[in-house]
Amino acid sequence: MLLLNKFFSSYSQNIGALLIASSVALSPIAYAKAPVTVEKLTNAPLNSELAVHGTLYGKQDVKLTAGVGGLLTYVAEPGKEVEKGEVLARIDTLPLELEQARQQEMLNRAKINLQFQKQELKRLKQLAKSSSTAASQVDKVQQQHDLAQSDIALAEIELKVIADKLNRSTLKAPFSGVISERYSRSGKDVNRADELLSLIDINNLEARLYVPVKYLKYIKKSMVLPISSGSLGSLDKTDTTVTAVIPTTDPRSQSFEVRATLPKPSNQNWAAGQLVDVIVPLNSNQAELLVNRDALILRKQGVHIVRINKDSKAEQIPVTVGKGQGKLVAIKPINEGSLSIGDTIAVRGAERLSTGQEVEIQKGVNAS
Repeated sequence: MLLLNKFFSSYSQNIGALLIASSVALSPIAYAKAPVTVEKLTNAPLNSELAVHGTLYGKQDVKLTAGVGGLLTYVAEPGKEVEKGEVLARIDTLPLELEQARQQEMLNRAKINLQFQKQELKRLKQLAKSSSTAASQVDKVQQQHDLAQSDIALAEIELKVIADKLNRSTLKAPFSGVISERYSRSGKDVNRADELLSLIDINNLEARLYVPVKYLKYIKKSMVLPISSGSLGSLDKTDTTVTAVIPTTDPRSQSFEVRATLPKPSNQNWAAGQLVDVIVPLNSNQAELLVNRDALILRKQGVHIVRINKDSKAEQIPVTVGKGQGKLVAIKPINEGSLSIGDTIAVRGAERLSTGQEVEIQKGVNAS
């Protein structure tokens, strides 16, 4: 029994010594300051970007109609490059030429009739002076004279109408471009409203893009939008200039149309109908609180950042997050006035920090 008591006494002393040693060894770790890297809270306008897709179109793209009814005798082929004023289609003019000849004869008859009525009116007026003819007869001839003049005017107008039809029977290119599609071939009778050709304006391309309506205030005429297309290995890039902002919103997509013109020297590298990537700068004139996005701590109850006060202690500040640009993001404190410009914010090492916990700013990190 005595030996057993000595054993337990020695065992208790050893256990006590081990516990004291353990507490001494662990105490520096339990109370060590947490290392963090920090940055200053800044205040500046946030300039972000919006990437959207667009499509290239010719500014003057048009589907050309016959202009006058008749038999097609020639229609240009798809793919043909044409210059302004070049003939694209012809319509048989024989019926119009015959109509023009008939109307010319009608004009000649009206002129002959007018000449006769002039002579007859002059003779009756002379007789009327000597009371040799009735005034009613003079009035009747005067009326026929005026009607003959009107017939001449109508015939001249009709000749102008026929001349216009003859002019439109030859379809000419309104601008230089490429025939993209042909809807009718020669030998077919067409009406004046029938579509014959589609002409693409390859020399004046513009990008048409649709932007969410909430960004309407950021886009103005004459601003520059960079566009790109192709693979990463051979990416084509150029700058476009906004020429039109159409503030009409599509009810489903809630977007509005923007048109931006490509510079002419670069048109040869792009094609009408091509899809392009467009970068829309969203420049804000209102200054916002900006912080490195690595400083954001995401939790179920919300988002917060950790401010380091003058005593090198952590303070959790709940915030709402706005737009971002690069590594910066706009924030707004939930409790107004809880943040100030120039506050020191923990960027790394803040995930496990609690309010009041002491920290150690790592050397070599610029906190100014």
